[in-house]
Amino acid sequence: MLIAVKGNTQLKIDDSERDSYLKLGYDIAEQEGNKLEVVENAPSKTVSWTEYDALVKENAELLKQVAASGSGTPEALNGMKVQLADAEKEIESLKAQLADAKKTAKAEK
Repeated sequence: MLIAVKGNTQLKIDDSERDSYLKLGYDIAEQEGNKLEVVENAPSKTVSWTEYDALVKENAELLKQVAASGSGTPEALNGMKVQLADAEKEIESLKAQLADAKKTAKAEK
């Protein structure tokens, strides 16, 4: 059972009515316990200019922080690839040591 939600209105609907209620501006939700979980928003919904502007400013600030940290540069990514390759080599070495230790333990039994 789905629930169409718009403002203060909540209507129980069938899945076959989903598209028509979305076109009317209703969000589609499912009930999980005592909470409604929105599974699809109405396509006619918009974001207020205030919210949009705040998100644009936040995004610009986060981009500045990433640039300042240097973690988004190609050099930083190459450095991470080198670290990953080194870690993979160490893992292989440790696997070999473990295999040797298991052989030794079997031989001692």
